[in-house]
Amino acid sequence: MTLRRSISEANYDSFLDPALPGRPAQIRIKLKVTLIPLDPSTAWARARHVVPAAGTPLGVPMPPAHLAHNLAAAKKGNVLDANGTAVACRSWLDTEWSEFTNRFKHSVEHSWNNQMIFLPTESGVNGDELSDADYLQFIANPRMPAHAEGALEIELQPPNTIGHALIEVAHLANPGADFRQRMSRISDESVLFTTSGFTYRRPRGITGKTGQIAAAHEIGHWLRDPNARLFEHIDRTFAVTLPKARQDEAQYGRTLGRFYSLMGGGSVVGDYEAAPWITRLRRQTPMKLGWTHVHKLHFQWTLDDIPERQKQLQQKRA
Repeated sequence: MTLRRSISEANYDSFLDPALPGRPAQIRIKLKVTLIPLDPSTAWARARHVVPAAGTPLGVPMPPAHLAHNLAAAKKGNVLDANGTAVACRSWLDTEWSEFTNRFKHSVEHSWNNQMIFLPTESGVNGDELSDADYLQFIANPRMPAHAEGALEIELQPPNTIGHALIEVAHLANPGADFRQRMSRISDESVLFTTSGFTYRRPRGITGKTGQIAAAHEIGHWLRDPNARLFEHIDRTFAVTLPKARQDEAQYGRTLGRFYSLMGGGSVVGDYEAAPWITRLRRQTPMKLGWTHVHKLHFQWTLDDIPERQKQLQQKRA
């Protein structure tokens, strides 16, 4: 076998699980996340800070944390959000924190999973292909095309434990207050589903509305290359070519369809969001170019669509 089962790196880990009867192959990204219940009474909470590079030790001091047993023991203060706005916050109650961390993991994984399908080509150019033995590892059901499902797994870390992602979590003093989330500092309301409207081409009469769970979007920024500061918004590269006043709205999607993406303003995991999984498939299999991403909703086939190579391999195996 020439498939590489796992890669562990500073940005994230990945695992390639072969297919079993009735269970599709999977390419899983595991992100180890350290969540900090931010103490809002500190100078740290009132200041901006830079997202550390992948692999940077968390170091000492860690962001200041505080959990209270009751509201009387809660600390209060203003926390700076991604816009640089000071927002009134309070300490977390320990019961609230336990509930939040469970919901964070569930909400983020649910937002990313059950959307990505990756198809191998039958054969590539200049040897860029899977061997027969490797190709068979992607067949779980002989009546379905060979494929792998993409999945994201969040592994929450104990306090003061180094993970791939370090995220401070503020608790709003006033529910519903405006707080712009960022990849390294979110609020208790980041796990709620919220809606937003398409703005970039609204003056041209193009409008639309979608929604997302902000925590899932912010986690997407941590699915970065080892030497990158973050995984950018879907149209950040395009946005920086525009006047500065127009860049913020444009980076979330220059078209309505792209705005619907999870790394835009919506919840769809498309080709852009699937890039980290494609990157690892190209490293964990001998095939570097022959992988195609298909959204699960579009993964439809008939028996006539089973690739000829797959039919021949299945006949040999039978």
